[in-house]
Amino acid sequence: MIRCDSLNNSTHQGRDYEKKKKQERKKSILYLIENFLRFEGYIKTASTLIEEACLNTNNHVVCDNIDLDTILIEYENYYFLRYQKKPQISKSLDIAKSDTLNATKNKTKISKKSNTNQHSQDIQTIDTNFITVTPLNIFNESLEEEYCLPSIDLGYWKDEWRVYAEIISKEILVTNPNVKWSDIKGLSTPKKLLDEAIVLPTKYPDLFTGLCTPWAAMLLYGPPGTGKTLLAKAVATECKTTFFNITPSTLVAKWRGDSEKLIKVMFEMAEQMSPSTIFIDELDTIASKRIDHEASRRLTSEILIHMDGLLRSEKRIFLLATSNHPWELDPAIFRRLEKRIFVDLPDVKARKDMFIYYLSEMLQKHKYIKCDIDSDSLAQETNGYSGADIRLVCKETAMQAMRSIFQVLEKKADNKINFTITTKEVNNAISKTKPSTSEADNNKYKIWQSQYASC
Repeated sequence: MIRCDSLNNSTHQGRDYEKKKKQERKKSILYLIENFLRFEGYIKTASTLIEEACLNTNNHVVCDNIDLDTILIEYENYYFLRYQKKPQISKSLDIAKSDTLNATKNKTKISKKSNTNQHSQDIQTIDTNFITVTPLNIFNESLEEEYCLPSIDLGYWKDEWRVYAEIISKEILVTNPNVKWSDIKGLSTPKKLLDEAIVLPTKYPDLFTGLCTPWAAMLLYGPPGTGKTLLAKAVATECKTTFFNITPSTLVAKWRGDSEKLIKVMFEMAEQMSPSTIFIDELDTIASKRIDHEASRRLTSEILIHMDGLLRSEKRIFLLATSNHPWELDPAIFRRLEKRIFVDLPDVKARKDMFIYYLSEMLQKHKYIKCDIDSDSLAQETNGYSGADIRLVCKETAMQAMRSIFQVLEKKADNKINFTITTKEVNNAISKTKPSTSEADNNKYKIWQSQYASC
């Protein structure tokens, strides 16, 4: 047993050593690049690199006998000796690929314009700092907005804490999910409360003072597939704050004490980058009252400490959590979640809107598939279905249409390929797709809602 423990410790130390060496290697590369830029006269670019990479040029300099030129020459000589040819470091692109690459790499914010009648390229020219940028929209889709973030100052974290800060920083959302409130069908109460908790305080900060301070913590609970995570994506899109997308696997660590340190760093980093939103999916998996393990109790205690800090903090930090089993949450954490909102199965109107969105609107641009359905009758037929279930029904319907098209293509017939989805095809897909939540399970949520909801 002692030998196994010793072997595990040695393996862990070896991994830590390799990880540390990798970080040192990356830092050395950055110092080499900064030195090269400054030597070549790119002073502003070098200054930007120092700021973004948190380089301490006052205490660290590149040695006299090393630079990028020397490294490249040595590599070329080695490559020639081994392969009898010079290495190719860069290559030219043809015009079409070059234009596409430039459009993809462009980070300029672009206002979104949709044109359903045009399937050709949608070109928009922007003049930024006297540089004209023309992005190409090859597939006639809206280009994503840049997701603006404050710079992450990893230099603030010293020694081992920097490792935890790097882990948490990887969970900060850098791509706009592009989910708006209008994209979510139904769920008017959760959308309204999330709007007043995060979005409105950003617009009207003077109104949210004293007793009217914004909600600090909120729980979304309900059956799977009802849109809890989709609401979180809408928050990330609409709120324009630093968004931490945390999963249980991020916070659960192998070694003793690491989970508590990760939680501490997460909340401190959120305070550094405020206004910020911390989204924890499936909170009950890491803060359950049924878990009696010592490590789980320590993790829960650390969360409680920082949740208390949220309620007293003057910084704008919002905690958004989801749970499929709210009755399993630790009572102490449950009490600190100020708003507890039931995300119910979609009602008749929401189901109708979903069928219109998934079938009528999404298939509008399809080349071979058309749609002619009675959305009212379909909404009545899908009572008890979640939003995810309805999406599966619509996907199964579309795939049935595709199978008919494949048969024509495989036979190489001269028939004109055209398929219209009707209510009959959708009802056939409904019969093959059963709801993922039973009525008994949904009643359990409603009973819990009547006792503990706060909306």
